[in-house]
Amino acid sequence: MILASDSSEPLTYHVFNTLIYACSKRGLVKLGSKWFKMMLDCNVTPNIATFGMLMRLYQKSCNVEEAEFAMSKMKRFGIVCESAYSSMITIYTRLGFYEKAESVIELMKSEVIVLNVENWLVILNAYCQQGKMVEAERVLVTMEEEAGFCINNVVVYNTMITGYGKASNMDGAESVFSSLGLRGIEPDETSYRSMIEGWGRAGNYEKARWYYNELKRLGFKPNSSNLFTMIKLQANEGDFEGVVGIVDDMVRCGCHYSSIIGTLVSVYEKAGKVHELPRLLKGSFYRHILVNQSCCSTVVMAYVKNKLVEDALRVLSDKKWKDLRYEDNLYHLLICSCREEGLLEDAVGIYKQMTESDDNEKKLNKHIVCTMIDIYSVMGRFKDAEMLYLKLKKSSSSNSLDMIAFSIAVRMYV
Repeated sequence: MILASDSSEPLTYHVFNTLIYACSKRGLVKLGSKWFKMMLDCNVTPNIATFGMLMRLYQKSCNVEEAEFAMSKMKRFGIVCESAYSSMITIYTRLGFYEKAESVIELMKSEVIVLNVENWLVILNAYCQQGKMVEAERVLVTMEEEAGFCINNVVVYNTMITGYGKASNMDGAESVFSSLGLRGIEPDETSYRSMIEGWGRAGNYEKARWYYNELKRLGFKPNSSNLFTMIKLQANEGDFEGVVGIVDDMVRCGCHYSSIIGTLVSVYEKAGKVHELPRLLKGSFYRHILVNQSCCSTVVMAYVKNKLVEDALRVLSDKKWKDLRYEDNLYHLLICSCREEGLLEDAVGIYKQMTESDDNEKKLNKHIVCTMIDIYSVMGRFKDAEMLYLKLKKSSSSNSLDMIAFSIAVRMYV
């Protein structure tokens, strides 16, 4: 070992703790784990600080495997580190492993003589994230009465508001929010954000809008979840102007155009109102769609699925990006989507627009042509189907037509 050869003095936890501390500060999970395992290999006994630093490091990255390994070693050495328990509970809660989080809570209660504020906060959060408000209320009472903490921390009540929102108990959330002033606590941006999310989950647009407007009036910024919640509510309510306002807020918050467009498409598809998208996706958003092939495909697929084929064709006609293989795949998906929806004339229209491009005329796409032969056959347009078949046969070598192509051609004549 290099460390052992540098000095005749035996290694202690001080050396390794210094290295682990540096890793913890810089977020170097792998290196921190490496030093910890080397520490164990050198038969150096860790102390409380070792586990505290390691668990903080693992909490930052939600590295559950390394955290569980460290906790198992902490138990083997008979060390009790309050912050390590808090970190483990936090990791499990973030990952949705609530049963494991509760098992650590019970273990912590049995091994830690006196829980500190941080311990109580992570316990409270673990229950609130599940919407287990009976348990959360018991924890709050214990913090105030048995543990003797003077609860004047807004984080505690924000956590309770979140919990009531997840439990769909907005009366409880409103009660906690209203009590802040009586306790001499000013609601912060998290308080308003949590109320927006809670009312959004309850589907109450008016309440969510009020808290959203208050959030902005007080100079706070909405987070991405608030923006998504508001757009979803507005789309369902048909508040077009409201959506335009939220989109402006998203731009001001630095959201990327691709993200905004993806959100709008997702929300309006779920609301069954894709027909309103062309009014929204104008100006700079439309220009972004034309140059970004991923956004372009997302939008045109949504249009075709919702029978807005003319809008899809307009986008495809105006697009600026060039990628022949991607374009072929996109056209094929659109044609197949039309066929599945029974929109055969629209499938023909999409194919005709595709063939207007000189690039696509140079080389026939076998899969697209076979699909179109099938569509023409179903429509009874056998001359068009046969013309495509002969064109495909002429442009292909004798061995290039696979069994699928031949089976489609056979169906055309049957």
